[in-house]
Amino acid sequence: MDKKDLKNLIAMGEIYSLNPNARGEEFAKSMDSLRTPKLNNIVDKSIEIGKAQKTILDSKFLSRPSNDELIMWYVIREIHYNRVSKTKKPRDVKDVAADVLSRKIDERWLLDNYYYRISGAVGTLFNESDLSAVNINIETLGFKNKTEKAIFFFNMVDRLIGGRFKVLMTLKKNDKIVEFIKKLPKFNNKDYYYYQDFDFEDFDFIGYEITESYKKRDINNLYDTLISHFIALSYIDGKKIGEVVYYNSILYQPKYFEFSVAKKDLETIYERSK
Repeated sequence: MDKKDLKNLIAMGEIYSLNPNARGEEFAKSMDSLRTPKLNNIVDKSIEIGKAQKTILDSKFLSRPSNDELIMWYVIREIHYNRVSKTKKPRDVKDVAADVLSRKIDERWLLDNYYYRISGAVGTLFNESDLSAVNINIETLGFKNKTEKAIFFFNMVDRLIGGRFKVLMTLKKNDKIVEFIKKLPKFNNKDYYYYQDFDFEDFDFIGYEITESYKKRDINNLYDTLISHFIALSYIDGKKIGEVVYYNSILYQPKYFEFSVAKKDLETIYERSK
């Protein structure tokens, strides 16, 4: 990376850190002013994230980027974390960028970081949009293996409905949960709960000042979402409809129960349902 690219990438990281949702005309103008041939994709995608329009679902944004691009997104992440850390003394942003660029970073961390950014815009879009006519074909997005596919899937589902369902379930808004269920996009031409290809090797994931098992974090989150989905659907549309979700999702797959904090409850329900 030449000096101009590095200087502009660092500037992008600083701009992003002050506006993580990438919103507003000023953000777009600032990012646009930092274009170089190497950074064009970062600029385009950053601006698109801020717009949170249906175009964010185009393959240009959902497809797996090159590792070089993923590393640049990771530089932006680390500059942000460096600024907002409550436990570490901030370092010079040049040192932060140099450190990232000098290390071999796990591709899985790089990929999760990228789809965390993209899925945030998808979640914002979903606030007001009916995506039920949309199909996201995971098999066409250029992923190398089932781990990468799962990373994409977990990010998308969590930002679409994960946090949303937790809040609505706490508020006992089953009707609102069902409203969102009916607006969800398909994944591989099926409802999201059918996807259960999670037989990949677990790995440690470094998030914001925490290291944790990736599977325990994300499969547990998916279980929370599925449980809320099942309860709300059963309450509003009846037990038989709810059972479609139960028997066709990982709610009925005991090999994944160990990753859920509700492991004992899942085991008890499974034994009763056989």
